[in-house]
Amino acid sequence: MQENQPLRGRGSGRCGWMRLLIVAAVAGASIPAGQVAASAKLSESPPQGPAKARFATGFPLLIDHEWKFRIGGFGGLRLGAPLHHVPVIFVHGNNVDHADWYPVRDEFKKAGWTDQEMFALSYDGLGSNNGGALFTTNPERDSEHKEMGKDGTTPITANDINVPDLYDFILAVRAYTGSHRFSIVSHSLGVTLARKTLKVHRELRKDLVAFVGIAGGNHGTSLCPPGSEGDVESCDEIAQGTKWLADLNGPDGSDETYAPAKWMTVFDGSGAGDPAYAGPTYAKSPSLKGADNREFPHTYHNDLRMDPAIIPVYRGFVESAEKPYLADLPKSRTAGPVPSAKGERLGAALPATGPGGVLPIGTALLLAAAGLKVRRPSGSVGRG
Repeated sequence: MQENQPLRGRGSGRCGWMRLLIVAAVAGASIPAGQVAASAKLSESPPQGPAKARFATGFPLLIDHEWKFRIGGFGGLRLGAPLHHVPVIFVHGNNVDHADWYPVRDEFKKAGWTDQEMFALSYDGLGSNNGGALFTTNPERDSEHKEMGKDGTTPITANDINVPDLYDFILAVRAYTGSHRFSIVSHSLGVTLARKTLKVHRELRKDLVAFVGIAGGNHGTSLCPPGSEGDVESCDEIAQGTKWLADLNGPDGSDETYAPAKWMTVFDGSGAGDPAYAGPTYAKSPSLKGADNREFPHTYHNDLRMDPAIIPVYRGFVESAEKPYLADLPKSRTAGPVPSAKGERLGAALPATGPGGVLPIGTALLLAAAGLKVRRPSGSVGRG
């Protein structure tokens, strides 16, 4: 799924154009006249360059398997710093990067978490500012992207190509913190990417404590309607009914969740708030069989991740899941070498969705025009 990227519409008439406008507004992208032909293809679009690396000294230097530059992200205090939580790894969605998680990181810190317990990677280089929410700003991301010379490029990627990067990152976090256990909080394309990584590297499953999937295309997305598989790279994987999704979920959903991890999904559920899951066909797509499926009706795609009323819900879930393991957390240690997805040894001591303030206005107007009813989440929580 394209986090906030326009999909060349196949539909005709008002509905087709309205859908195109909605997705374009979410992307903050312009569509030049004459470039919306049904045959147009949005395949992979490379990133401008690497995202900023904000890791603590001593965190392993990891190289992006596809782009061959350093993987950016944040996390860590210092080698040997004590842990009071099982480390959590934040996995962003398409078109964006680790900086989308800054408001979430800050809310976790208010609840007592430290940088030694929170890590995020940029698995596709420097992202766009398309991860903006309607009700929560992210000035730190905007400032960081400006510092990095962001030029307006919107990268487009998919799931399978990024599995090696996420796998390396999980190993690096385990080596750096000394905790073999970890939790994952993921959003949008990051949900299916993380699930695929755990599918390919099944040995990780025994150490997964909690998995939170926010607005993930687990059973398809309205941004990848039937026939879009040839239009957008990630739609080849997560359009409803693909073999890729069938293999990921297992027969009758048998591999959607598994022990010992605890599972939660967070999504709109109404079909009227998140344009990635618009209408009754896709409204429940982010749910997972066997998970604690939480619905926040009429909540926009990125607010599901960033809203201060929702973050405590999934943070509390992670904290509840980790309680049996807290006594076993290392109090002090020195990291060792980290094996990569290709089998090399990575030395642990190596050096270590609408842009800005325009998105909320433009997106809100177009969502309203399309009949999508978006509201700020309240403290109440629905269960799917």
